[in-house]
Order: sequence, then C-alpha cells, then structure tokens
Amino acid sequence: MSGRFSLSFPGRRGHDDPWFRVGAVDVNTSLLAALLCTLSMFVWALSPSFLEPLILWPDKVLNGQVWRLFTWPIANAPDIWTLAIIAMLWYFGKELERMVGRMQFAVLLLLLAVVPGIIGALLDIPQAGIRSVEIAIFCVFAAEYPNVRFFFGVPAWVIAAVIVVIEILQLSGNRDSERIILLLVSLATAAIAGRGYGLLAEYAWIPHIPMPNSSAKPKTKRSRRQGRDFDRVVAGPWTGPSPADQHEMDRLLDKMNSVGLSDAERKRLSELGKRLRGS
Repeated sequence: MSGRFSLSFPGRRGHDDPWFRVGAVDVNTSLLAALLCTLSMFVWALSPSFLEPLILWPDKVLNGQVWRLFTWPIANAPDIWTLAIIAMLWYFGKELERMVGRMQFAVLLLLLAVVPGIIGALLDIPQAGIRSVEIAIFCVFAAEYPNVRFFFGVPAWVIAAVIVVIEILQLSGNRDSERIILLLVSLATAAIAGRGYGLLAEYAWIPHIPMPNSSAKPKTKRSRRQGRDFDRVVAGPWTGPSPADQHEMDRLLDKMNSVGLSDAERKRLSELGKRLRGS
C-alpha cells in the first residue's frame, strides 16, 4: 500500500519523462496544471479570499505584484463546466506535451498566462480561471489534428471553430470587447509558440519564432510536385529503412494509438509498412 502513494523522481530527464511520480502515476506538466486548478476549487470552498493572491488585479500587478501574471489561470471557483475544462486541459494537453516535451509544454502554458496577463494589466482587465488557456490549447490540438473525429463524427477543427465563435458571441453580447482582444491574444500566442516548438508545420503563414529549449526548425510547405514525389513508393532492392521513413512511421503509429488516423494517413502508414518490409 505504501508503494502506491510513494513519491519518486526519474533518474533521467528525457523528452517523455514526468516531473515526478506518485506511485505508478506519472505527473507531467499537463497533469500538474490540471491538479493545481482542481485544488484551487477546494481552496475556494474553504474561503474564496484564499485565492485572492493568485488573481490578476491590474493595479496590484502594476504596483509590483508581478507573480499574478503567472498565477491567475490557477484561481478557479468550483463549477461543473470548469471541471470539464480542466479535464480537457489534461486530455488534450498531454497529447501536445507528448509531441513537444515536458519543459516545452510548461513554457507554452506560462506564455498563455503571461502574454494575455500583460495585455490585461495594461488594459485594466482583471483575469482569473483556466478557460481561455484551455480554449487556446484545444485550438492548437485541433489545428494539428484537424480531421480527428469526436462525437457524432464531427472533426476537431469544426469543434474548435464552434467553441471560438460561441465564446466571441457571448463576449459580444456582454459588450466585453476587451476580453475578445484577450481571447485573440491567447490564440495568437498559442499558435506562435506551438509553431516554434515544431507543431502546426502545415500553416506556413504562422510566424516561426524559436522558443526556449526548442530544437525544431521552421518547416516549409512542399509544392504539389514535391508532395507527389514524397508519397510515391519506389520499387527496388532495399537494404534497410531510411531514417526519414522510420521516423514518419513511428509518428503515425504514435498518433494512431492516441487519437486515430485519417484515411490518407492510414494509406500512408500502409505504404510505409510495405516499404520497410521490402515488398
């Protein structure tokens, strides 16, 4: 029983290693963020005033309490929809974290707090709660995997578009145009940071700004002729898989195990399997 709740730290710090382990549970960045947000709801139940030091009050930030730029997403009042948003942050966040790395995803979350936080402080907009951060995270996931199907077969990009439109309509109805600006800032921050960490490679119009601890290089969109040459299976004797083929196959297998593949990706995986078998 004691081993189930024991605390341990991984001996190495690789791409997929958690920050620490509690028993058999790997506590990575996405799970840690979700746990902190969930804990804040219990703290609020004890006394809402306990969360006050975490909330972004613009006047207090400008008077030197700069930690509020980092902590405002953690301050969450208990609500069933807030709990659902926290669960989405963990679920979709862990998929992005798996691709970019533990530290890189932590930087992404920090940027989604600090950049809108600075804008909010300058525009005198108080902020609290994880909602805008999760919307940005899900939109990055949907942009990376636009054709992944959810309930009723609706693709991810449609769900992301609906969420953003509904959010803007609600803010417009409340005549809260400043928070629309903050939402757009969050989406832009997530897109640029994600691109800097090697995601969203198909969206060449997103600026590529190198991010901390990033080894990703800017990727350019292939021309149609290049794409056809890349997809064509060339017959001939094979002495072994090329590193590029093996890397692409590993990526597709990981994606299949986590979120599924589109028809084109399944066809590509089949082609790679035949090529690597030498058939």
